[in-house]
Amino acid sequence: MGPLADASLALVRSTESRPIADHSIRSFIFARLLAEHEGALNDAAYDEELLFAAAVMHDLGLGEHPKAGRFESRGRRPGCRGAEGPRRPEADVDRVWEAIALHASTVSPSAAVY
Repeated sequence: MGPLADASLALVRSTESRPIADHSIRSFIFARLLAEHEGALNDAAYDEELLFAAAVMHDLGLGEHPKAGRFESRGRRPGCRGAEGPRRPEADVDRVWEAIALHASTVSPSAAVY
């Protein structure tokens, strides 16, 4: 996919247990299927690499990152910053952060990345 996806996956695999990392990868697969079902794959705002990063890092707070606050928000900024690889626009980091922050809410997290 690209450098952000590679860096995100490497970060998750180095800080999360295998079951959580596998769950996070499955989350991307389901999010991608949902985007396809909703016809979003050809939308100008759809970015599969951002979707992948958000999905694989959504439980990053369950690993070796700081333990303060709700688990779904603990890893969001460190994850976005720690896995960005080559510099990404701040708007991309914000979209990933928003999707991670919203994943436990009633708002569809996929709305933040497509």
